[in-house]
Amino acid sequence: MKTLLKISWRNVWRNRQRSITMILAITAGLWGGLFAASIAMGLMNQRFQTGIEQEISHVQIHNPDYITERNPQYYIANREEIYDLLDSDDVVRHYSGRSLVNGMIGSANLTRGITIMGVDPVREANTSGLENNVIEGEYFSISNQPNILIGQRLAEKLKARPGSRVVLTFQDIHNEIVSVAGRVSGIFRTANTMFDESHIYMTENELNHLLGKQNIVNQIAIILNDYELSQEFSDHYSERFPELTIRPWLEISPQMGFYYEMGMAMFMIILIIILLALAFGLLNTMLMSVFERIRELGILMSIGMNKKRIFSMILFETIFLTLSGAVCGMLAGHLTINLLKNNGINFASVGGDSLNQYGFETIVYPQLDYSMYFFLTILVIITAVATGIYPALKAIRLKPAEAARTE
Repeated sequence: MKTLLKISWRNVWRNRQRSITMILAITAGLWGGLFAASIAMGLMNQRFQTGIEQEISHVQIHNPDYITERNPQYYIANREEIYDLLDSDDVVRHYSGRSLVNGMIGSANLTRGITIMGVDPVREANTSGLENNVIEGEYFSISNQPNILIGQRLAEKLKARPGSRVVLTFQDIHNEIVSVAGRVSGIFRTANTMFDESHIYMTENELNHLLGKQNIVNQIAIILNDYELSQEFSDHYSERFPELTIRPWLEISPQMGFYYEMGMAMFMIILIIILLALAFGLLNTMLMSVFERIRELGILMSIGMNKKRIFSMILFETIFLTLSGAVCGMLAGHLTINLLKNNGINFASVGGDSLNQYGFETIVYPQLDYSMYFFLTILVIITAVATGIYPALKAIRLKPAEAARTE
């Protein structure tokens, strides 16, 4: 076997130009495929992470009537008990209680519908990173008027900036119309411009005062140390508080699970295309190699080399040729991904606004799990073996006497 492996390796380099060309083609194909797959997975994983942490959270707790009615009078009555449990739960990283009410925001230029979120500034900053998303103005500055944080897209439409006055209109818990002037404290921007356009933030105390009752919390958003525990966590707390609706992120937003799965699907699609191209190229190369060596193969069979060893030799040549290109391609892909994974690739100049409309970041950080390289190596070997079977069969079907006389 050792001798057969040596012969197979040397046969790969008998036509050095053809072998190098094939290796370079495999290298370029796998490098491009890995790089494209890493961008696709980075894009989907970023949407998943930002969507979960900035918009949804891992787990949400509501009064069940609030989910159907969207009325702030349906609040969580035992919030302090829940807060105490969350504070002592090692699974919980951060949480934030939110008062929620649908209303209107107006300026001299525009009036539109929005969701008003009353939050504790410190808890919300820890839970959703809201403070880090403020790009203009201040994060809930001290003022005689209600402080409001609005999204960048909404600010552009309202023609508002930090310090501008806007008017909020909504119903309190007694179904009375409330209209109040507020001051834009700051402008925030997330990866999702649709979210930025439809949500504004106030402090929990200010919104509760306007709603007509203190300590109103309509939603408790929870970030866990491990998002995979969200279902188990929800089930556990649902048993503890059966009067509340406690849902994991996948139940709240199934499309987030779709984004997560889409990254893997895109990786597989790109991989299949590359492997098909690889298979056709290998098949052509190995058939040429066999046809060029008909006389040599006939002589080998005539002097006693059995068909099993001929078959194995052709397969080993195919595997060696493929792995040489695959190793170079994966190494080039890995180095490229590592060079770009910290700084990312900025797509702002090539459709960045379109990405934001669907909640994607304009700066994409390529990423690919190390397990994917192992998975790819196995698939490349399988492709090489499957491709090498036909040329190997052509070789062993040669008639030794006729093949040996071939010029």
